[in-house]
Amino acid sequence: MGARVIGHGNWMRTAATRGLRAGAILATAALSLGVALAPTPGLGEPAEAAVAWRVTEHPGAGLASDHDSVMAREIYPGHTLAELDYSPEEQEWALYQKPLGDAASVIETGFADDYAYCYFGESRTFTMGFAGDAPAGAIAVLDATGLPYTTVEGLGFSATEYQAAADAVTNQVIDAFDEAGLRSTAGFMAGSDPRIQPGTIVVTIMGDDAQAARPGWPPSAHRRSARPTP
Repeated sequence: MGARVIGHGNWMRTAATRGLRAGAILATAALSLGVALAPTPGLGEPAEAAVAWRVTEHPGAGLASDHDSVMAREIYPGHTLAELDYSPEEQEWALYQKPLGDAASVIETGFADDYAYCYFGESRTFTMGFAGDAPAGAIAVLDATGLPYTTVEGLGFSATEYQAAADAVTNQVIDAFDEAGLRSTAGFMAGSDPRIQPGTIVVTIMGDDAQAARPGWPPSAHRRSARPTP
C-alpha cells in the first residue's frame, strides 16, 4: 500500500516528556509496518503519488431537467418521484445522492480489489477512487445513473488494503500506549480524509494536562510522517 502514516499531537509545555513518548509511539507503529520515518512535506510540495493519479471528469448523460421529466424518474422499482411525498431535501437525495450511493455500493462489493473510496462534495459533485485502472464494469455502473461524476485512478491501494493498514496502525499505537503507560492520560484517533490526503493514515494523539487551564501556555505540536519502504 502506497500510504503514509502521519502523526499529530498537541501538548502543553509541562508535558514535553509526553510529547517525546508520543513520538516514540508513532515511530514504533511506523516501523512495525515496514515504513521509514521521513519529514512531512510542506504545503507547497505536491504529493509524490499524485503524479501517477489520473483524474477524469465524466459529464453524465444530460438527464432532462424539466419538471415533468424529473417527476417521472423512477426512484424505486415501480415508483416514480411523483408518487413519493418527498420534501425538497428528500427529492434532492432521491435524484442525486441515492443513485450514486447505490452505484457505489454495487462497485464496492463487485469490484473490491479495485475500489478505494468515494465521497460527495459540494455543488453536486461525486468522486470515486480506484487502486489502478477503473474497471469498465464499474464505469458502466456509474454511467447508468446518468449523473456526472469524477474518477481518480492509480491510487495504489484498495479500500480493503487501506482498512487493513489502518487497523494495524491502531493496534500498534494501542500496544505502544500500554507499554509507555499512557492509556490513562492520553488518547488517539486514526483515520483519513480522501479529499485532502488519499491513502494517508493520520494518527492524532491527545492528552490532558493539569496546566492546560493556565493562561499563557500555548500548545506545542509534535508531528511525524511515515512512508512505506520499497
